[in-house]
Amino acid sequence: MFWNLFKKKTPKQTSRNDISNFPPAHDKKASAAKNINIPVSFLKRLMPVAQLLTENEIQKLRITASSYTPGSIIFNRGTEVDSLIYVVKGTIFMEANNGSGLEIDAQTFKALYPLSAGKLHCFTAIAGSDVTVIYLPKSILQQNQSTLTPLNNELKISEHLKDNPFFNLFYQHFIQGELQIPNFPDIALKLRKAIQQDCGVADIVKIVNLDPVISAKLIQVVNSPIYRPLSPISTCFDAINRLGLTTTRNLVTAFSMNNLIKSKNPSTKKLIQHSWLQSIKISSISHTLAQFTQKADPDEALLAGLLHNIGVLPILTFADSLPEGTYQPADIDLCINEIHGQIGSIILEKWGFPDKLRQIPLQSTNWFTSTTEDINLNDIVLLAKYHHLLASPEKPELPLLITLPAFQKLENQPLTPEMSLQILHDEKQQIAETMSFFSH
Repeated sequence: MFWNLFKKKTPKQTSRNDISNFPPAHDKKASAAKNINIPVSFLKRLMPVAQLLTENEIQKLRITASSYTPGSIIFNRGTEVDSLIYVVKGTIFMEANNGSGLEIDAQTFKALYPLSAGKLHCFTAIAGSDVTVIYLPKSILQQNQSTLTPLNNELKISEHLKDNPFFNLFYQHFIQGELQIPNFPDIALKLRKAIQQDCGVADIVKIVNLDPVISAKLIQVVNSPIYRPLSPISTCFDAINRLGLTTTRNLVTAFSMNNLIKSKNPSTKKLIQHSWLQSIKISSISHTLAQFTQKADPDEALLAGLLHNIGVLPILTFADSLPEGTYQPADIDLCINEIHGQIGSIILEKWGFPDKLRQIPLQSTNWFTSTTEDINLNDIVLLAKYHHLLASPEKPELPLLITLPAFQKLENQPLTPEMSLQILHDEKQQIAETMSFFSH
């Protein structure tokens, strides 16, 4: 690549406090970076700083800065990530081991995200111009390792949400124990208890056959290209034998969640249906990525994708109970964005889901969540969510895929930024077929 022609030079440091004009300073090694003071208003724009820290915690951050001349190497791929690095001046090239790369400019939205957030740098960062970067403690990421919130506890909220009139109404109901949490689907509950009691396939079939729609969907799934049976399956008994009890339980739970979508208000119903459709798409992509990477059980990934957004449901259900004009749509959106993960974990705790699924709503709200060294179920959901948004018509502003810990855990897996959309295009039929299983 053309930036390899730059002569590599020693990085320079700056101790200036004005982040809008980081001038070069004296030549020193990068390890000699000095502490600097940066306005909280700027730090609150950085992701995921604003998501994870309070203003008081942001003010206490220890921050250093370094300046680099064109051609200087900021970090090498394969080295350990010991800080969150943000480019605040100039242009950086991120070079892969095959020579391909991409550019990050300080004036763009992508500069608000760290250059790396995993265990190791998977790209080499090269200064394409006079560059200044700042270093924040990597321990910031540990702030999002949230524990489950008990039903009688307070929600963790930001200062600006306290002035949200819709949230204040919602929160009042929450702390008084009046929040309507949907009941776990009856058939899924019966099936789970039967499996826990080691009931045989014949008893499981009787439970599934209580709902002819779900029984038919199981047969439809098992005959789809996803499972590719040697010969067509026509009975629920054969379908469950083919799928196994764990997969059957996950699929029945997923199918029965359709019944949770209820609303009296047309506008709220539209929002609920939109949220459900988004969950279906992400669950379908989760299933595909789990198969592709072979790093998680595809059926469990499918269920996790459906559950990741479950906390939106009681928030919209509460909005549905209020008179028209009581709230502004923007207030609801702000409330959903900030607390749906906590509410989702509360729902799954009440439903008795295992911890790794209960954590999905919490952990999937932050692109930089990383709780294990190896790729896990939440990483698959995060990657699916990313790819869903990447292909959506709205084209939201997203961090670079290569900076996400979930992506970096793939290591030598053949999933690259260039291949991402191609994979989804190639698997379009399977994703569409998976989505059809969850339609009304």
